[in-house]
Amino acid sequence: MKLPWISELKLEDLLILLQIISNMLRVFGVLIIIPMLVALFYGETKFVIIFGLMALVLTGVFTVVRRLLKAETCEFRHALVSIAAVWIVIWIISAIPFVLHNISWVDALFESISGWSTTGLTMVPFPEQLPMSLNFWRAFTQWAGGFGVVVMALMFYENPKTAHELFLAEGRNEDFYVSVTKIARMIIGIYLIYTVLGTVLFLLTGMSFYDSVFHTFTSLATGGFSSVSQGPGVFGINALVVMCLLMLLGGIGFVSHKDLLSGKIKKFFTNPEVATYFLLTLGGFALIALDLIIFNKSLFFDGFFYAISAITTTGANTLTAVNALPSVSIVVLILLMIAGSCYGSTGGALKIWRILIVIKVVRRGILKALLPKGAIVPIKIGDKVLKREEALGALSYICLYIFFLLAGSIIFMFYGFPVIESVFTVASAQGNVGLSMVSGDAWYLMAPVLKILLSLHMLIGRMEIIPVLVLIRGFLSPISRI
Repeated sequence: MKLPWISELKLEDLLILLQIISNMLRVFGVLIIIPMLVALFYGETKFVIIFGLMALVLTGVFTVVRRLLKAETCEFRHALVSIAAVWIVIWIISAIPFVLHNISWVDALFESISGWSTTGLTMVPFPEQLPMSLNFWRAFTQWAGGFGVVVMALMFYENPKTAHELFLAEGRNEDFYVSVTKIARMIIGIYLIYTVLGTVLFLLTGMSFYDSVFHTFTSLATGGFSSVSQGPGVFGINALVVMCLLMLLGGIGFVSHKDLLSGKIKKFFTNPEVATYFLLTLGGFALIALDLIIFNKSLFFDGFFYAISAITTTGANTLTAVNALPSVSIVVLILLMIAGSCYGSTGGALKIWRILIVIKVVRRGILKALLPKGAIVPIKIGDKVLKREEALGALSYICLYIFFLLAGSIIFMFYGFPVIESVFTVASAQGNVGLSMVSGDAWYLMAPVLKILLSLHMLIGRMEIIPVLVLIRGFLSPISRI
């Protein structure tokens, strides 16, 4: 796919891009009203003004732009460029409240990207010391990032082709058995149901309403931010059990949730990806438990919690630091963070669907060697027969993913970090997880270049690598001809 250099775009292309971007930023502006109301409730006048101006400018300006522009049908290249532009604008704008609270731009952008990408790595050492509305903003970016501003914007799209292209460019793969607009509404409807459920369950554990909403937002979105510096473990084991449930729900694709909520229990549990998801979770915990038994450590619940936190790419922690686990357990967590959760979920990393494809490709290779020449062995997962292009796409993505992971890890090692810590940290950022073995001053006073590096890993993890490379190639291709 060839994307034009900006200077080569025709006027109609620019108008299409502006129209798409306006739609999504208008929705973003409406969303900002919620933290503004939180600031109003807590009497934080400064942030009422900050969030209020952000909401007013974004909603007002882009509502006017949207009405002035005639709706046009977009192509995939328009969708790809516009979504990349929207995410960059959102990340920059979302950093403004942090900057106005005397947080550096590097740390503010890190926090913003970590929030919207649902990663959960943080450069705020004591979040409980932040104004209530600013701390809420951290959780809210993760909750909104879980389903995506793009998905919310799709609820109001009338042009089915434009909605379809945006849906694909966002990295969604839900089956188009109904219109994209209906799928978007289904996703948000399910998300809201689980948000209410999680809040109620947290309240039953004795948490305050604020902390209940905060940790529902970050758990369901598989984000991992906490309202306090000690992490969610400070609220007790009952709260952590609720968090395990929400993290597991967040790691399952929305189409599977539709089956579950529709009473199609058998279909839900026989879904190959969902079944593998639970199998990997239990298998990962079994290995961690064995490791703990061998080293005579009674951290079984912590091991169970971290296994779920890793595979769902949430990154939440207990009162026991990850560093307290034995070495084999750390390696298991790295593998779970790389694997990730189900396609179409709020989770990140490789996704189990791609791993299943690799397993099936290997199986096909073995069978082809044993069967007569010319035998046809399809690549099949469940009832779906995959095309060769789909298998190649999954394999190429995994190769790129590992390449970027190793490259980032090597850069960390150049700065003096040990091998395991380097791989763990980069795998956590690129998988949009949020767990970290680095702590204290070594983390918060990290070299700015490493903070930027991790931000880039979070970015490619959220947007998925290939669309980003296609976009960069489209922009840089004219330079290569000079």
